[in-house]
Amino acid sequence: MRRSSLRDSIEKFQALATSNETKLKKNPFSGSYVEQKFDKNSADYARPPSGSLTEARGIKASMHVCREVLFLIETINENAIGEVPNRVIEFGKLFTLYSYYSETLMGMLIRARKYGLITFEGEMLYQRQDDKKPIAMLLSLQEVQARLRPSGDPKNCIKFI
Repeated sequence: MRRSSLRDSIEKFQALATSNETKLKKNPFSGSYVEQKFDKNSADYARPPSGSLTEARGIKASMHVCREVLFLIETINENAIGEVPNRVIEFGKLFTLYSYYSETLMGMLIRARKYGLITFEGEMLYQRQDDKKPIAMLLSLQEVQARLRPSGDPKNCIKFI
């Protein structure tokens, strides 16, 4: 009986040592660091380990980004002119309205454009310089509300059904 408990202790120690060695090989500050090779076509590439706190934070962030994009579309819809779905607002007016709530306007505009919710000219819009540039909605608010969902994937925050 005693021999098996000793064997169990040795096996646990060996497993711990192997685990530690694996972690050290991934740590660039350790003496046993080995440069990792990544397969960009792999399903887990650019994604946190499943079940990790990083994955949980990513999922929480995707819900936040989805709410922010929806809030942006609602703000544009409330203050834009024109017929649904082609409502238009100038960047200067939107900047003034939205900056009261959040400093992430440009990031949310780029994200919303990526998913085909809005369109605007140029890569970036700058305060004062681009105040007169129009931002146009491509879908009605009801369509966006019905189809926009958080993806649950930290790599791609939003799913547009």
